[in-house]
Amino acid sequence: MALEKGFRIGTYDVFPLEGRIVGPTGARRVEPKAMQVLLELARHAGELRSRRQLEEVVWPRGFVSEDALTRCIRQLRRALCDDPRTPIHIETIATRGYRVRSAVHPHAPTSRVPAPGESLIVLPFRPVSAEAGADALVADGVTELLGLRLCGLHGVRILSRTTASRFKDGSATLSEIAERTGVEWVVEGTVIQAGDRLQVIARLVDARTDAHVWAGDYTGTLRDLIGVQNEIAERIAAAIHARLTGDREAGRSPPALDATALREYLRGRHLLSRRTVPALREAIVAFEVVTSAVPDYAPAWASCAECELLLMHYGVATPDELLALCEAHLERSLGLDPDLGIGLSLRGALRFFFALDFDAAERDLRRALALLPSYGLAMIQLASVYAVRRQFAEASAWIEQALLVDPLDVGVNMNLGDHMMLQRRWPDAARALQRTLELAPGHRPARLRLAWALACAGQADAAREALAGCGPEHGGDVAGLEYAALVEAASGRIETAAAHHDALARLARQQRVPGWSLARSAVAAGRHEQALLALAAAVKERSTSLPFLRVTPAFDALHGDPRFEAICAPLPR
Repeated sequence: MALEKGFRIGTYDVFPLEGRIVGPTGARRVEPKAMQVLLELARHAGELRSRRQLEEVVWPRGFVSEDALTRCIRQLRRALCDDPRTPIHIETIATRGYRVRSAVHPHAPTSRVPAPGESLIVLPFRPVSAEAGADALVADGVTELLGLRLCGLHGVRILSRTTASRFKDGSATLSEIAERTGVEWVVEGTVIQAGDRLQVIARLVDARTDAHVWAGDYTGTLRDLIGVQNEIAERIAAAIHARLTGDREAGRSPPALDATALREYLRGRHLLSRRTVPALREAIVAFEVVTSAVPDYAPAWASCAECELLLMHYGVATPDELLALCEAHLERSLGLDPDLGIGLSLRGALRFFFALDFDAAERDLRRALALLPSYGLAMIQLASVYAVRRQFAEASAWIEQALLVDPLDVGVNMNLGDHMMLQRRWPDAARALQRTLELAPGHRPARLRLAWALACAGQADAAREALAGCGPEHGGDVAGLEYAALVEAASGRIETAAAHHDALARLARQQRVPGWSLARSAVAAGRHEQALLALAAAVKERSTSLPFLRVTPAFDALHGDPRFEAICAPLPR
């Protein structure tokens, strides 16, 4: 049965791709993992499904806490108004598992259900004309804009640009791409540019059959590009019989950009996607050119604010230097377009990191995802909101959703490792970080985290081997000393941890060392007074790590200390 398109159970209509259950008392939303549990039970209606069978289907990577399935069942019962003592829909078979008791009926084809397509990837468009440098930038821009536009395609999971960029060299076949990412649909194309004249050729391919479902050829000027990508997205939606609903961001007609401003916007988005400090600073300059030329262009203001937030998050700029400017740029963008999905997601992040207003952050992030259902950055941020509340099953579910749209992204996979560390699931954290290093063998932050996870898992020798493989950074190695202290402390070598902390403290007299890093190494060294002083400095610095203070394992030894609890006062318990 094609239950993914929607089905009826008793008096309830279930819309899996929308995460909604609609019944006599109205509509209820459930988390993605809970919906997957219901789908698996519905596929085997009347049959017993053991806990292990359900976990293998819903958590195929193996990252599942002991109570995750129980929480999903509890959430489903609330949505279905089902009493576990006298169940109508979902029955618990003691010590064995669960089964759906009610009859399950797929929705008729005419029902208002989401798209039949499950997932889509926009491969990097290829430049093919003589003006190679200009074409490469515009081709990247087409990929970027079209991918963001399609994020609003309800009922279809859109894989992110970072995953798509791994296939830029064109060496992988469509079947190989489908196998590695699990997509059903592929968008590919070419860009031909001569001066300001532009030709975009786009194709939609069914990855399951290698059949070309639709093709379009668009010719115009460079300033027509945003309109062109809107039209391509509409045609793609129609070709896979999907719906574009609630997509105000994609449907809104922004002010027109001339050729120069559009080139700068495309260049800025390309630099922003690289996520390096020099690229982010250069991107800000590009976006400032756009906002000076077209002050009403909301995406440029939001993109500039995103760069500024990342510079603060990376620790290369302080909130005293950039936060007010970042907030002003974001406010300008949302003042121009209150339904700008990327702006709402960014506001949610600012409320999370700096205002510590987690409820408001959640509202913004959920609204952003209503506009852009495949926006992975909002999913990752929402996972963090749940993690600091210790709602770890929900946090893991959102990280898994982010992995569905960005399975090959280094940052998302490392984020999964971080979340496993917050949950004290050391072996799972190590596996996630090893997966990260398979994607990017030289990724130093992931290797440092892996060393700590291995040490916490009791694998001291493997931890030191991983740490040794990091090598020193040029200049003062803040991260190396911090993680060396954490690894040695987790391995039971407090004196060695103290030596690394002392080296970091000496370094702090020569250069800026974040208070958060000093605090973590001080706790590892058993220097609790120094740790509390460093945490006070981190609060003054408005460190973006502070929301995680109560849940990060590095500070477990400080729990219960009144001074530590006072610092944690704004955070959920």
